[in-house]
Amino acid sequence: MKDIIGKLVKEEVRDILSESEDMIREIVKNSLLPELRSAIRESIAEEIKKILEDVPAMEETEPSSGNTHVHSGVEDRIHEQKTNLLSRPEHQAPDADPQTPDLRQAEGRYLYCIVEGGENTNLGSIGIDGNEVYAISYKDLLAFVHNCSAEPYRSEDEEIVKGWIVTHQDVVDSMWKKTGTVLPMGFDTIIKGDEITGPEENVKKWLTEDYEKLKAKLEKVRGKAEYGVQIFWNPETMAQKIIKENAEMSKLNEDIKSKPEGTAYMYRQKLADILKKEMEKKADEYFKEFYEEIKPFADDLKVEKTKKTDDEKTQMLMNLSCLMSHDENRKLGNKLDKIDTLEGFSVRYTGPWPAYSFV
Repeated sequence: MKDIIGKLVKEEVRDILSESEDMIREIVKNSLLPELRSAIRESIAEEIKKILEDVPAMEETEPSSGNTHVHSGVEDRIHEQKTNLLSRPEHQAPDADPQTPDLRQAEGRYLYCIVEGGENTNLGSIGIDGNEVYAISYKDLLAFVHNCSAEPYRSEDEEIVKGWIVTHQDVVDSMWKKTGTVLPMGFDTIIKGDEITGPEENVKKWLTEDYEKLKAKLEKVRGKAEYGVQIFWNPETMAQKIIKENAEMSKLNEDIKSKPEGTAYMYRQKLADILKKEMEKKADEYFKEFYEEIKPFADDLKVEKTKKTDDEKTQMLMNLSCLMSHDENRKLGNKLDKIDTLEGFSVRYTGPWPAYSFV
């Protein structure tokens, strides 16, 4: 009887699923698949973690490629270009017939920036590896490109990578100075060909389809530039200030001097725990205070990741990218000068450059 009931249930379920197949397919597609992919990623991470825990300790090795941080022409320009660059032969565009479908897919157009203009312009051989930079147009938009293969630029040589990125930024800067408004593209932005159209047609297709969006972005950055604000503090100076102002910590600090070594050690540990919490609290308070002081001067702000400093005596407390006008830049500079005079703090203010962080 149990087997008969089970069989009947299966048949009934099969009939229901057959009748609701389209609806179920949509539910799976829209609701279950994203959750399933997420669950799979989590399971993979857990399995990797288990495997690593079972493997004997191994020496760490340098990866064959990784994130490369390169400063633009002037070291004060802090745009980090994070690139996963694998070693490969010299980057060249194919010489064969571009009408062949496979070759269309092998070709690309390396994109530097978008500007407004009425005429196609050839900038000459100022691009990466001496490539000729020219414009592809749609209406009043010009996309500056050079011909390349569809593969990304890759190298294990940091100096080569730095040269590529500096050249990229130099091309963008030159157009920014000529036109006053530019949409800069990140390093290694390549539009490829496909089975039907070549890369140049795809650039035009992109300009056509995204014309209104690109015009809106150009309007957003018109008459403005990007500036970097980095605020540092001296942890030792701040710790001394906190201990001095905190009655409990001041007493602990004094008691340590008169206690036996064993007891003094326990007191120092307690003091360190309290100090750590107070330092974190102060860092949060100062960040919020400085952010609110800087915010009124900028049309847009982006909070960037803080970075380690070369000076062990200082820590980066804040790292901001600011989009603003020339007038507001001067006003913010005056405000930052005042922060720079505060005990234990220093400020690094950089720019102007094209609005990489805001487009």
